[in-house]
Amino acid sequence: MGKYFLIGIPNCGKSTLGKLASDILKFPFFDTDDIACDLLDFKNTADIFKSALNQGFLYAQNAVINEIAKIDGDAIISTGAEVSLIPECIRQMHSLGTIIHITRKPEIILKHIQKNRKRKLVLHDVTNGTKIDMQENTIKLYMKEYPKYEAIADLSFDNNGSEDEGIQKLVMMINMREEKNNGT
Repeated sequence: MGKYFLIGIPNCGKSTLGKLASDILKFPFFDTDDIACDLLDFKNTADIFKSALNQGFLYAQNAVINEIAKIDGDAIISTGAEVSLIPECIRQMHSLGTIIHITRKPEIILKHIQKNRKRKLVLHDVTNGTKIDMQENTIKLYMKEYPKYEAIADLSFDNNGSEDEGIQKLVMMINMREEKNNGT
């Protein structure tokens, strides 16, 4: 039995694969981003970026991990990209279960973002008239953190193929860990 924490940069597939794998494995699924947004009563994506500027979202993510720690049994938890950069969260996740790093090539993520415009957040710099694509900048920022994700992960896999391939890898990885934990 254990908790499986999915970490990685935004849009690597943590939530999508986590939900699908939880259905297959019959494990509860938690998304720390969604829970933190509910906790902070966020109404839209812009609220997340505003909160990130004053560290509010980080505190909420840490509170969510602490609440998940109180839940008994197996679970799959999709974490916000920043959770893996908070030392208290890292310690908590290691004490509770397995950390799985989902990797994805930045060019695949950026193509996905460009196709999925409903989540697009563009800020306009009024001083010089430029547009700042916050999601693309976020991906670039977290790519710098890639070595930190790898360093804290117990397991890792790439999600550069189809959704079905990603689910298959994740489910196989969790099943193998469960067998090892159960001594079979």
